[in-house]
Amino acid sequence: MTPYGDFSEGLHGFAEKAHNLELVAQYQFDFGLRPSIGYLRSRIDGDQTGGSHDIKKYFELGASYNFSKNILTFIDYRINLLSKDDFTRVARISTDNIVALGMTYMF
Repeated sequence: MTPYGDFSEGLHGFAEKAHNLELVAQYQFDFGLRPSIGYLRSRIDGDQTGGSHDIKKYFELGASYNFSKNILTFIDYRINLLSKDDFTRVARISTDNIVALGMTYMF
């Protein structure tokens, strides 16, 4: 079951069929750096209108760094490839690029 849309209002539901493709390439350097690149596409068939639409489509560039065995930091930049159209507006699907930063401490 693949949900789509904003369930608080607008076009939303569960797709009859979903086609997903995710590709990721990473490399771990000895000094703790791990760069990565990825691609994701999620397409649904059989929404409420009977159509087919991309609900996610983006490239992602990122890197993580292990400061020690307990501390990890990361940055990700998601380049959204969805274009604003009637479906993304009504279903309230974001077409913006996203930057994420984080730090994790493991006990």
